[in-house]
Amino acid sequence: MHRLLCSIYDTFSPPADAAPGLRTRLPATAGKQHALLVAAISIAMTLCSAGSHPAGAQAPADPGNNSQAKPTSKPVAKQQWIALKDHWKQCEFGGDGEVKIKDGVVKLDFGQPITGVRWLGSFEGDKAVGSDSNDPKLLDAIKAAKKAPKLARDHYEIRWECRRNGGDDFLCAMTMPIGKNYISLVMGGWGGGITGISSIDGYDASDNETTTYKAYDNGTWYKARVRVDAAKITVWIDEIEMFDVPREGHTFDIRFEMEPCAPLGIANFECDSSIRNIHWRALTQAEKRAAARQKSEQ
Repeated sequence: MHRLLCSIYDTFSPPADAAPGLRTRLPATAGKQHALLVAAISIAMTLCSAGSHPAGAQAPADPGNNSQAKPTSKPVAKQQWIALKDHWKQCEFGGDGEVKIKDGVVKLDFGQPITGVRWLGSFEGDKAVGSDSNDPKLLDAIKAAKKAPKLARDHYEIRWECRRNGGDDFLCAMTMPIGKNYISLVMGGWGGGITGISSIDGYDASDNETTTYKAYDNGTWYKARVRVDAAKITVWIDEIEMFDVPREGHTFDIRFEMEPCAPLGIANFECDSSIRNIHWRALTQAEKRAAARQKSEQ
C-alpha cells in the first residue's frame, strides 16, 4: 500500500532536479493534476481494502459454496419421551366417581372420597398388572397393553399436566415405582395447599422434608415432572424445582389408600380433575453416571 501511494505521488509531482521556483509554484494545470492525484489515491485505497480484511473479520462468503459448516462434535443423544395416553383402567377404591378417558385426557369425577386409574402396561421384571384376574374385560385390556413398551422401575422421568375442575383437595396423586417400592406425589392435598411425597420414613407428604405449600387454582393446568435417579428424587411444578430428597438413608412407601394405583396410577380426592400429556422416559447413560457419582458423594 505504501509503495503504491508513493508511486502515484511521484507520477504527479515535479522532478526532484526541477528549478526551485517550479517546485514551489504550481503550474497552470495544477487543479487538474491535484484532482487526478486525489482520484488515483482513492482508487488505490479501495483496491487495497478489497484485497485484505481487518484483524478478527471474516472473509466474505464464497457464493459458489452454499454448504454450511459441520458441527465439530455430535450432539448428545437423549432418550425419547414415551406417551402414556392409552391403557389406563379405573381403580376400585369403593365410592369411586366416574372416569372418562378421551383423546389422551383422563377425567376423574368426584369420589367418596377417591377416584383413580392405573396403567395396565408392565415394568421390567414384573408381570402385567391384574394378570391374575378372572375379569374377561380386564384380561382383554391387559392383552392390549402388552403392545406398550416395558418401563424401568428406576432411573427415569415422568411428566404430566393436571387441572382441578372443581372441589378443594388434591387434584392429582401420581403413584410411581422407586426400585422395588413406590411413592406418590400429592399435589394440593390436606385441604388444597400441600404438595409433597408420601411416604418417606413412614411420614406423609404433609409431615416430611418435602412438605411444600402451593395453591392450585381451579380451572388452571399445572405441569409436573418427577425424576427418580440413583441419588435422589426431584420434583418440578411448572418447571420450577419444588424440592429434592436423597434416597440414601430413607425408606419409601405409599399410603394404603393408594395401593390400587400401583405400580403406576393417578388419583384425586373429593374433587373433579383432569390429567393429560402423560409421558415417561428412561434416563440416558450420561445421566445415570452423573447420578451415581452424586450418590457416592453423599
